[in-house]
Amino acid sequence: MPLTTALRTGTLATWCRQRLTGLDQVARDVARAAARAPQTTLSGPTPGADSQLVGGIVDARLAALVQPAPPYAALQGLLAGQLVSPGAAARIALSFPTHRELPDEVATVAHTLHPSPREWLQVPAPAATSTDPPWGDSVFPDLANRGHLFHHEHAPCGQVGTAGAERALARSYGVWALAEAAYRSGHSPRALSALAHRGPVTTETLRAAVPDGSAHEAAALVRALATSENLPTLLAWGAERPPEAAGIGYASPTLIPHFADADLLVGTTLLDVKVSAHAAQPRRVRAWLQQVLGYAWLDVSDRWGIQHVGLVLARQGLLVRWDLQSLTAAAFGDTDPLAGVQQFRRLCQTAAHAERKPPFPDDVFSP
Repeated sequence: MPLTTALRTGTLATWCRQRLTGLDQVARDVARAAARAPQTTLSGPTPGADSQLVGGIVDARLAALVQPAPPYAALQGLLAGQLVSPGAAARIALSFPTHRELPDEVATVAHTLHPSPREWLQVPAPAATSTDPPWGDSVFPDLANRGHLFHHEHAPCGQVGTAGAERALARSYGVWALAEAAYRSGHSPRALSALAHRGPVTTETLRAAVPDGSAHEAAALVRALATSENLPTLLAWGAERPPEAAGIGYASPTLIPHFADADLLVGTTLLDVKVSAHAAQPRRVRAWLQQVLGYAWLDVSDRWGIQHVGLVLARQGLLVRWDLQSLTAAAFGDTDPLAGVQQFRRLCQTAAHAERKPPFPDDVFSP
């Protein structure tokens, strides 16, 4: 059960409702801003579009915009579904700029390694259950390599491409998003697994598995960044603390392996990406605020150096952020925020241990 689920059900959900009462006003403010936002992007799903897939494509594309790193969660999903071998997953990871200079002694586990501002983190990945190479070992590395070439020519890291380029990229990121959905749900990616029963699988048949409506809608949402002040704002936030590796930040920062994976870290700002058409609903916004604050509070050892948290509301064209310390104080109202954060960490670490997903060793919280 990931953090997003834990925040909606059970003990942690009850605790958040009772303790984080100060988020209600913040959520109302954001919802009002969303309701007033000019509809420069699509206000709702287009015919033939899968809203969840559109969200996954936008998430994956913005991750690549921030950092040219492997699609970590997608590789986890492909490995869990036995669609690629660990060796192929490692080769895919090594093809990305963030991982190309890794030493030979860790090359075979490159897909488990994530860079952070302070160190490389290792996140466990499923092992192979068969000695036969899966069909994905040939096509997914090719998908990644084609993506590198296309990005280099049409949309380098930190830039948004033309409408046509973004539609082409949306198809590729749609494949990675389908694989990531398998990781999030725990189920094999049916849209990808079914391909092998229809004949030889190529990179083009992979890309064709992404519906036109989903690819076009996701591309339009990403393109909206280039026609607003949001992209310059992201770049400015990234310049507040440039990463040592390529890009303007970090894609998919992990707080607790397989339990709490955030979307983006740009400079010192932890961002959660939302593609919902319902950002004018305070209750929904409150849940998003709990989520992004929860990620920040779980950075127990300050590995990621989070000083701000924010939301990317893609359909509304809004990019909002808050000072972490100030929003934490506001969330707890008149109660002690430090004690509240400590209690939140204990509840999360109990939930993570129950799921056999312990924190990184130096993030174990001691009250």
